[in-house]
Amino acid sequence: MSFFGKNIRKIRSIQKISQSEFAELFELSRASVGSYEEGRAEPKIELINKVANHFSITLDELINKELTVNELYHFDVGSEPTFKPIDRPAFNILQIPLLDSIKELNSKSLTKEQRSIELPLSINTKNAKAILIHPHEIKSLPANLKQNDLIIIDTNSISPNEKQYFLIKTKDAIYISKLKTLAGNNILIKQCSDSITIVNIKDIDYYYPIISFMGDLPDESHSDRINRLEEQLLLLIERTLQ
Repeated sequence: MSFFGKNIRKIRSIQKISQSEFAELFELSRASVGSYEEGRAEPKIELINKVANHFSITLDELINKELTVNELYHFDVGSEPTFKPIDRPAFNILQIPLLDSIKELNSKSLTKEQRSIELPLSINTKNAKAILIHPHEIKSLPANLKQNDLIIIDTNSISPNEKQYFLIKTKDAIYISKLKTLAGNNILIKQCSDSITIVNIKDIDYYYPIISFMGDLPDESHSDRINRLEEQLLLLIERTLQ
């Protein structure tokens, strides 16, 4: 079995084009594109040649190797988008502190021996921190987060954005939620598990923007981790196309 299907799925994600648009580009049916991507069918050599030529990828690389997102960015796949211009984030492999609990965030006892983790992030900051999630510590938690997932925050940035999640700590509780600024220096904490919560900004110890959510990351090799996070990135991109 070739890697053609997996590679065209990544190409679509980088280009931000749907299966229907990809099918139209190469005179296929949407169902055929889906069959190739899911490994239920293999394309004819004529189609492989068309796709390789269009995106300036060799036939060998297109069918015999599962290309990474970073490798595809070195081709012409993302430099001249087929359908629409996109802002392509530059991903850096950063080594950042890995905290076992939100309670460690402002701890004064962190040392050089503090655990760290390497992650591909679209930021370049010395203030990013990865924190393991323990639901019992948090009053408000997005439904898609579970035990031992990671949140990555930037402790040097406060940029209120209603579409962004924040880690919020008050004197009484910790929340991971979207925020909305209200009158009188009040902040609405959205999507709480029990009810809508409004707190005054003077009662907030800190709130940090969440750069990204990551699924549970067990002990694994560097390459396996990058491949797994890359798959998560592609799924997120695909959801924006639906």
